[in-house]
Amino acid sequence: MKEIYDRYLEHNFGTREPHALKPHWFLFNYRALLPEHRATPMLDVGPGLGEWLDCLKAWGFTDSSAIDLSPQVVEVCVERGHRVDLVADTFSWLGAHENSFGFISLLDVLEHVPRDETVPMLRALRGALAPGGRLLVQVPNMQNPDAMLYRYGDFTHTAGFTEASLSEVFRAAGFSSWRFAGFEFLPWRGQRAALHRAIRAVYYRWVRFRRLAEANLSPEILHPVMYAVVER
Repeated sequence: MKEIYDRYLEHNFGTREPHALKPHWFLFNYRALLPEHRATPMLDVGPGLGEWLDCLKAWGFTDSSAIDLSPQVVEVCVERGHRVDLVADTFSWLGAHENSFGFISLLDVLEHVPRDETVPMLRALRGALAPGGRLLVQVPNMQNPDAMLYRYGDFTHTAGFTEASLSEVFRAAGFSSWRFAGFEFLPWRGQRAALHRAIRAVYYRWVRFRRLAEANLSPEILHPVMYAVVER
């Protein structure tokens, strides 16, 4: 995978420009989850093009940083004014920063971690959280009817998650409290957004009915992307 990760922005995103809608999405979905104190040490693991770091800075958080294993990601984020370290061994780095962060974000990252390293990675993240700290994990939702579009849309994805499987790895990593929600890609108002939500609601009801007819599992969250808020 090194050949892909070394130039990940080029291979995966095809651009070095930040996504214009992500600040709106993050504001709607995540702003209320952040600590009250703006000086809380914040760590973003795998910052991509730095949109989440942009938001933290815009919202007044003064101690935000990130780590990544891609030189290209680090280069772009540093050019955009963020504090990002190139880290080849994430486990060792986290181990050297025990009890250091009040909030850690892992947005679209856990699905890239090799399966046998998933629980150790979460355990290391738990160790890097300060007592009372919070972990935010965003992943493609394998409960969505079109989950394969996200699961196989990136060659470096190694796993997919549901509420059940995420709960399993959180528990194995030593966490005891978490909650799930669907990531909302339609945070704006207006007739078009309202129509889209109405159509989606009907579609999701049909999906649940079909699964009920097959005596299958029917999870609550069917959004293409979901997130977990995990307490230290």
